[in-house]
Amino acid sequence: MTTRRPSRGRRALTAVQDPPASSGGTAPPRTPPLHHRAARRTGAGLDAAARSLVRWQQDRLPVLARAYDTAVLLRRMHHTLGYRPDLRNPRTYNEKLAWRILHDPNPLIPLTTDKVAVRDYVAAKVGPDVLIPLIGVYERAVDIPWDELPRSFVLKGAHGCMMNLIVHDKDSLDRWEVLRTAEKWLHTNYYEESRERAYREIPRRLLIEELLTDGDGAVPADYKFMVFHGRTALIRLHTGRFGDHRVNFFDADLRPVPVRQVFPTAPGLQLPPEVREMVPLAEALAADFDYARIDLYHARGRAWFGEITHHDGNAHVWFRPPEFDAALGSLWTSPAAATGGPSPA
Repeated sequence: MTTRRPSRGRRALTAVQDPPASSGGTAPPRTPPLHHRAARRTGAGLDAAARSLVRWQQDRLPVLARAYDTAVLLRRMHHTLGYRPDLRNPRTYNEKLAWRILHDPNPLIPLTTDKVAVRDYVAAKVGPDVLIPLIGVYERAVDIPWDELPRSFVLKGAHGCMMNLIVHDKDSLDRWEVLRTAEKWLHTNYYEESRERAYREIPRRLLIEELLTDGDGAVPADYKFMVFHGRTALIRLHTGRFGDHRVNFFDADLRPVPVRQVFPTAPGLQLPPEVREMVPLAEALAADFDYARIDLYHARGRAWFGEITHHDGNAHVWFRPPEFDAALGSLWTSPAAATGGPSPA
């Protein structure tokens, strides 16, 4: 079985500039033949027409919306993963994620996907001390009190992904460009982009939090705990997220796992011992779900909550070796196993 490397999606906005990619002598991309370009334009037009139809009829004909969502996810998965996904009898991690995206009725999934509403959920579960201090929540970008903001902060969209602006020094930025970006987020229907049904009813809001930094003044490492049925199975560590981005995997005993996913690994990297203290926190936050990815940071001498993710990588991020997709899926008994396939629309 072969896998195909996915194209990297648009990175999150950040006041820290990513280093320019090296040309490395790579030849410029060739212009596709005319008939290929015509086919792409036709396909894009048909896709836009289908989206428009689904948008207007999704409340009247939910079966139509679900069928379209399914078709989009299957196409993405097949293109990226290199195999035809089976969502009637999901077996791999990505297949079970896709089944959840389309069919899981758990009302806590949209609640905890909302970056504002999840704060109350986290506070009730483990206490408010793990929450990054909140500066404000806004329904319009123009309502952000720029002059009153601290020098550094993080601006987020509560209703989607790739809506993050890390600000180390607001005086170095064009405030109107920032506000235009934030307003653009508010006009983005992330469900229509991702087909992740949890985003359909999330209110479009902006939130600003304090900026956490490590001892060097950099954004801290991101620890992603993959928790199945209350037990941490895997820890995915992201370092250098706005520069030399590396991703390393570890098991629950903090031992390295030889797995790769999109970004290169950092050779010889070991988890610090304080990660052991973060495992119970992640498991407590995942207790209401058969699977959840709990993102935490460690800064200022303790753990902080990042987010709860239910649809990791939009169900189409490959693993190397590719067999790890099924191995990880075997740890998850999803509701699909009990129903024997998709639930009714």
